[in-house]
Amino acid sequence: MNVISENNEVLNASVSIQEISGVFGLVMESRGGARGKPNERNTDYFPALDALLVRLRNRGLDKIRIHIVSSKALTIWNPGERTIEVDGNRDIFLKGTDLKDLRGKISKAQQEKKEDPNSKGGNPTKRILIEANLSEGVWKEVIFGADATTIPISEDDVETDAEEFSPEDAEKSKEKISRAVALRRGQPKFRKQLLNMYESTCAVTGTSLPPILEAAHIVPYMGEKTNHVTNGILLRADIHTLFDLGLLGINQSYEVVVSSSMKETEYEAYNGRKIKLPENEAEWPSLPALKSRPLPSRH
Repeated sequence: MNVISENNEVLNASVSIQEISGVFGLVMESRGGARGKPNERNTDYFPALDALLVRLRNRGLDKIRIHIVSSKALTIWNPGERTIEVDGNRDIFLKGTDLKDLRGKISKAQQEKKEDPNSKGGNPTKRILIEANLSEGVWKEVIFGADATTIPISEDDVETDAEEFSPEDAEKSKEKISRAVALRRGQPKFRKQLLNMYESTCAVTGTSLPPILEAAHIVPYMGEKTNHVTNGILLRADIHTLFDLGLLGINQSYEVVVSSSMKETEYEAYNGRKIKLPENEAEWPSLPALKSRPLPSRH
C-alpha cells in the first residue's frame, strides 16, 4: 500500500500493517535512491510521515511509539532496544505539539540510533513501525485519508499462487487464463461500447489492436450500474494495469499523469498527453469519477 496525500495523490511511500515481535502497527519502508532514478524507493517518506502524524492526532491519539525494524535492527536489538526516544521519552506525544517539529525530532532520533555505533552520519529514514492502539481497519483510514474514495492497489497487494505448476493441470490453467483475460477486458457489452466509442484505439497510447485493449473502470466495478460508458476508458492492457496500480492517472483536463517513479521508463513520454476522447462529449469520461482517483505523485 501507498500513503495518499491530503491532495489525494499517491505518494511514493510504501507501508503495510503488520505485527513484528509482538508489536502491531504500521510499517513504513525505508527511503533509498535518488528521485526519478531507477533505484528510487519511497522518496516521499517525509511527506508521508507528515500526513500520518496529522491523521493520527486527528483521530484523538495522545501518543505513539516508534520502533526501528530494519532487518539489521531485528537481528542485533531485542524488542525494547528498537524503540526510539524523543525528548527523552519512549512515548511520543502528539497533542499540543508542532507536528513538523516533531517529525524533525523523529528523524533525528532515527539518525542517532545507529545499528553500527562506529558509522558516520546516520539514516533519518529507516524502516520503522509506528505503534498505536488502532485496528487494521482504522490504520487503513489513516493511510488513505478521509477523502480517498478510490484506493489504488499495489504490487504487494496482488496475490500470487504459491503452488507448483503441474503439466497435468495445463488444460485447467488454459481455461483459467482465458477466463481471467475475459474478465480483465471487461464485461462484453461494456467493452464493445468502449471499442466503438474510442474507435478501437487506446485513449492514452493510440494503440489500435483490439485483442490487447481493455475496458477500464474509473470507479471500480461494483455491479451493472458501474458499467456506464462514462465510468470507462479504453486502455491498452499494460496501461490499464498502471492505471489500477495508481502509477498512471488522468487529471481534470483529461491529461495523463505519470508517477515520478517511472521517469526513467518509456511511460514518461505519455505524461501531460491529452487522452483520446469519444466524438460525443456526453460519452467523455466522468470528471467526478476521475477526481475520485488519487493522482500519481510528480514530486
